[in-house]
Amino acid sequence: MKPTFVALASIIGLTLLSQNVKAATLVGPGGAFQSWTASVLGPADTPTYGGPYWNNFSGDGPTDNIGWCLVGTGGCVIATPPGAIEYYGKSSGASVGSMNLVSNGSAITLSLLAQLTNQLGTTKNPGYNVFGWYQINPNGTIGAITTLWNSKTDAVGENVTFTPGPAGTSYGLFLENIQGNGLADYFWFMNSTDDYSAGPDKNPVDTTQHFAVFNNASTPGSPFYIGIDDTNNGNEDYNDMVIELVNVPEPLTVALFGSGLLLCGLLFWRRQPS
Repeated sequence: MKPTFVALASIIGLTLLSQNVKAATLVGPGGAFQSWTASVLGPADTPTYGGPYWNNFSGDGPTDNIGWCLVGTGGCVIATPPGAIEYYGKSSGASVGSMNLVSNGSAITLSLLAQLTNQLGTTKNPGYNVFGWYQINPNGTIGAITTLWNSKTDAVGENVTFTPGPAGTSYGLFLENIQGNGLADYFWFMNSTDDYSAGPDKNPVDTTQHFAVFNNASTPGSPFYIGIDDTNNGNEDYNDMVIELVNVPEPLTVALFGSGLLLCGLLFWRRQPS
């Protein structure tokens, strides 16, 4: 095949993909994607805490917070770490109180990359986490809630695909931390103003955002990496569940891309000498 037609096929394919594969967007009051470097974490033998709101001491180990997960070092390990991609927060490093995702109309796939909750396998406080997503009503209240994973029964490497709604639909993710021995339940939402606790031993919930969202914001369609914390103590390490969120290409995208390649092939075939 002549290079001209190879190039033409590539251009058509990339053009179609760029027009049809759009990332879900993340919104929140005063929030934007902020850059950071691995130097924020400090050396492994004496980690540095503070700065970005998610860079806190981890009770699971000194190098186990979400930052170490992303750069592929320390005790929090995920299969293909993306590096120090931008986090969604404020220029001061503070968290965004209530944030949510907005659908582009296509399906999304969530993958469970890591679970470091220190409640699993314990006898004193054998708690566990329930993860899922929720719809947001037009008036901003939380609508239908769908459970996807349970930390007692679901393992790292599992994934699930669903469609949150038509383009423009707002939705979010939640984590319910069920304390062992019937003590209390904590409900953490990306819309953190809706956080609450229940059960006989419930406590007022802290005011910290329990979701840390990362994305290569300069590359459209890049996956979101989301660290979630289940503890009610205001010193979150965001590693109790680490999730990857990827947009699934729309069927129209795939069909048009294939059609473009077929058209190029036909043009090339017709121009061949008999």
